[in-house]
Amino acid sequence: MRLVHFLLADQFHFGMVTDQNEYLDLDTACRDYFGVNPVKGADPSRFRDMRAFFQGGPESVEITRKILEYIDRRRKAGWTPRAATGARFLFKAEEGVRLLAPVIAGSKIYCLASNSRSHVAEQKKPAPTQPFTFARFFNSLVGPGEPLVLHHAGTFPDVELELAVVIGRQAKHVKAAQAMEHVAGYTVALDMGYRDLQYPAAGGTDWVMGKGFDASMAVGPWIVPKEEVGEPYPLKMELKVAGTVRQTGDTSDYIFRIPQVVEHLTKGITLEPGDLISLGSLGGVPGYEFGNESRKLKGGDAVEGSIEKIGRLVVPVKPEAPLPP
Repeated sequence: MRLVHFLLADQFHFGMVTDQNEYLDLDTACRDYFGVNPVKGADPSRFRDMRAFFQGGPESVEITRKILEYIDRRRKAGWTPRAATGARFLFKAEEGVRLLAPVIAGSKIYCLASNSRSHVAEQKKPAPTQPFTFARFFNSLVGPGEPLVLHHAGTFPDVELELAVVIGRQAKHVKAAQAMEHVAGYTVALDMGYRDLQYPAAGGTDWVMGKGFDASMAVGPWIVPKEEVGEPYPLKMELKVAGTVRQTGDTSDYIFRIPQVVEHLTKGITLEPGDLISLGSLGGVPGYEFGNESRKLKGGDAVEGSIEKIGRLVVPVKPEAPLPP
């Protein structure tokens, strides 16, 4: 199950990509399904957007499975994908569908630093004794096919592949043992930053300038519910830039896992449905601290991140427009 946001003729849709690689508007499909299969107390509004879907918890996933079975039965009976009311809910890529980042506007974004054994080892640092986090903002996000933008202010851009966790239920003061009850699913994150700005010559660490620029983090192409993924350790991970492998490993390399991170954050932060937690980079990052000039991102590069059971996210890299004179 691959949950998506998409545009068609400038109209926003929430839905999923089917096994036939069609784009299903779940809001419309749900109303058609309940029209043919009345269920007492059914609430089709649970599919109006990603947040409402998450708030429905496992029941949303189960209803979606029933909708897919319903569509399959009707296909076998010779049905064409058009609801009884005439409202379509299945679309093909060639009709002009454009995927968006599967993130709810205004969601909070938390990132883990130094959270894999391989990354800590290559930095020659001791393993942290608690999660080390920083925040990103919505301005930094792009979706599938949208470019990561190289800004004039930074001279050493690099990129990391990370597993991102999507929150499904409000969480505050959550213990690790209950943390997974608040997780909706997972997506792929490509975290771009500027090492020269993150570690300025004046000293210290500047996370905002290093990691907060516009169009510097790609997320997607969809969210896979946790029920579909199962145990998230180990999941194979691979990052390619311009066809060359930059990172490879799996999620078992993470030092702090999802329950520990959720417990840590919710000591003082209320996590809401749709919030993201990006679990951090594996080793192999082409970073400033390793002085590898040949591995800076360049305009025209294609960045490709793959995570087992979740998907593959591919985005281009392009320079920022020339500065005005």
